[in-house]
Amino acid sequence: MRRYLLLAPLIALQLSAFSTTNIQYLYGNFEGPTFLDTQSGPKHTITMEHYRTWDYGDIFTFFDYVYAKDGLRFTGKKHDLYGEFSPRISLNKLTSLPTSSGLIKEYYLAYQYNRSETYIANLYGIGSDLNIPGFQVFGLNFYRKIQNIGKDTYQLSGNYYASITEQWHFEGFTDWTTEDFLSQNQLLFNIGSYIQIHEGKLDIGTEWHYYHENNGHTDNNVFQAMIKYTW
Repeated sequence: MRRYLLLAPLIALQLSAFSTTNIQYLYGNFEGPTFLDTQSGPKHTITMEHYRTWDYGDIFTFFDYVYAKDGLRFTGKKHDLYGEFSPRISLNKLTSLPTSSGLIKEYYLAYQYNRSETYIANLYGIGSDLNIPGFQVFGLNFYRKIQNIGKDTYQLSGNYYASITEQWHFEGFTDWTTEDFLSQNQLLFNIGSYIQIHEGKLDIGTEWHYYHENNGHTDNNVFQAMIKYTW
């Protein structure tokens, strides 16, 4: 909590320029050998995400609430709550350097805090926003990851968003460490105009969830049905 208090004076400086929030419901069959799986049967996930920019950077945070009727493999419990808090400070804005139209648009100091009931990780590193043709958003962050479960490691994280048509879009993230690999990618269709949603955006689609442990043959490969409301 102390590290958040240190950020408070900065965060108070007009956390305003842009913000977006969404809530998602996902359903998939996660029977398997990894810590993300259930002991048997499907898994229900409710995710809330929030992103905003501010005068000197941006902040992304999310929380996952997970329910599995027959229990989760890692804890044996039916419920789990997990969240991440990821602020970045723009080196361009701190030094008054303009953003670039080249490959690397903007540079950041990056931090991430991961937490569940049993797991804590602190990640420190550098980040960037990239100009990648076809993508409206493409971020890349490189961290040193200090965690209480598993080996300390390095993590390369990418997040991306691309419009395909006026109603279809693709978004997701990929995390690579020296210990494992996780990628979650969503293909979504905006149905709001068909059911007369006048505020926000309602999407339906699928998420492809892929997880691999580098020291073995433990994989997790699941397509989930999902619905997402953004405002």
